[in-house]
Amino acid sequence: MKQLISRRSFLKAAGVTTAVAAVSLGAPAASACYPGSFKDITILYTNDVHTYIDKKSPELTYAAIAALKKSYQDAGKNVLLVDAGDHIQGTAYGSMDEGASIIQLMNAAGYDVATPGNHEFDYEVMAEADFPYLSSNWVNLPLGNRVLPDVKYFTIGGRVIAFVGITTPETFTKSTPAYFMNDAQTKYIYDILGGEDGQKLYDAVQKAIDKAEFWGADTII
Repeated sequence: MKQLISRRSFLKAAGVTTAVAAVSLGAPAASACYPGSFKDITILYTNDVHTYIDKKSPELTYAAIAALKKSYQDAGKNVLLVDAGDHIQGTAYGSMDEGASIIQLMNAAGYDVATPGNHEFDYEVMAEADFPYLSSNWVNLPLGNRVLPDVKYFTIGGRVIAFVGITTPETFTKSTPAYFMNDAQTKYIYDILGGEDGQKLYDAVQKAIDKAEFWGADTII
């Protein structure tokens, strides 16, 4: 039986109600007292969460992440919340609905941008995210173009921050090969650019960096 626990029980355990409340409370950031420079930008990041979202030590819930981001915002600080992948697979929380609730939690927590890890290819849920996924080297072979945007820009405090998405080439083998093939599984229609010497990966990433610089990015991550 695929659904191991009820969706309602999952959301309660994961703290989604708290997460939604944390990002929806209307504290006026403009009136917050913050003695530091308003040009500072704090980047909060997660990676390889693998749906372990109800751990008590350390407390890693999306509600806690949402509250942390909001605390920076309430203090008048500039903050971005990003994820480096492998968040929708790992426990029953991810498999019970093919990652849909994890994306819902991340939406509620207020993520700004993410890159896909190898497990994000397990389920077709990236399109449900309110935040963009980035990859400069995941390509559609028949069309000869990228599947996802390569760069996301944020203008904060008078500066342009650019995030470049990079997908680890070994994703191609660490994930299920069938995900990158046609329906008949007779040929590959997607590739994660790497190359035996890494040159294809380098070229793809450098092209994205050059574009970000061309469009005036002050900082590239």
